[in-house]
Amino acid sequence: MRSFSSFHQDAYDSAICDSILVQHHTSFHANDASFHFHADYEIFLFLGGDVDFYTEYAVCHLKRGHLIVCNDRELHRACHYGKVPYERIAIHFDHHLVEGLSTARTNLLGCFHVPKSEANLAVLLTEEQIKTVLFLGHRLQELSACDQFGSDVLTLSYLSELLVFVNARFLQMQPSGALAYHGLIAEVIAHIDKHLTSELSLETIARAFSIDKYYLSHLFRSQTGNSLYHYILIKKVALAKLFLSQGKSVTETCELAGFYDYNNFIRTFKKITGIPPGKYQKR
Repeated sequence: MRSFSSFHQDAYDSAICDSILVQHHTSFHANDASFHFHADYEIFLFLGGDVDFYTEYAVCHLKRGHLIVCNDRELHRACHYGKVPYERIAIHFDHHLVEGLSTARTNLLGCFHVPKSEANLAVLLTEEQIKTVLFLGHRLQELSACDQFGSDVLTLSYLSELLVFVNARFLQMQPSGALAYHGLIAEVIAHIDKHLTSELSLETIARAFSIDKYYLSHLFRSQTGNSLYHYILIKKVALAKLFLSQGKSVTETCELAGFYDYNNFIRTFKKITGIPPGKYQKR
């Protein structure tokens, strides 16, 4: 998927369809994914299965029709227990596509920038609303594989319609049934956010809360499904992405994101994002 941050107008039209990815999948085997983030924005609609969806602040046992949105820095993971088929549709898009399309009254990306909590993690759609998302998603999927006259304009039109629909659902949302993490883990996550640019470790965090590091490690994994070490690493990489997108050099980013060891930063960034930081910066 191409990024629009480095595109000039003459390349904009030809890149529109390459910057949208629609995936309608069904999985049959259990899978417990690690926390991750995407290089783009995601609209996720759950259609069936036995799945828990985790964010940095809450977990929700999904019901058919649960709609979730994530920006390019939000950590999330899905745990599929494998008892019944896991069906979902995920629509990924480069947010630069809709820059300039929002108005003072209608912010097409508004719902992506609201901090997640147990109260707003997901909205539950009706069957008619599910059909609307599926229709718009499948039209985008068809247009992304089409280079006929007008396909670029129609792509932006359907994407805008989808974003208006999704934002409206979040503005009218009811409680999603998500659960916040244990009070201590919520405090630990807030501590990590506050001290992310420091040299964080299991030991330093346990010391800050005056608790046993093994107890902290066990509690964090039992609540979030991931290790504290992996969580810290992926949060630092998400922060590094932000600095790189702001034009900071790789060396500056290494220090600003709290890595300090340059070679370790290069390895970690590439392992998590799939590309080295220098190449990411040039996208």
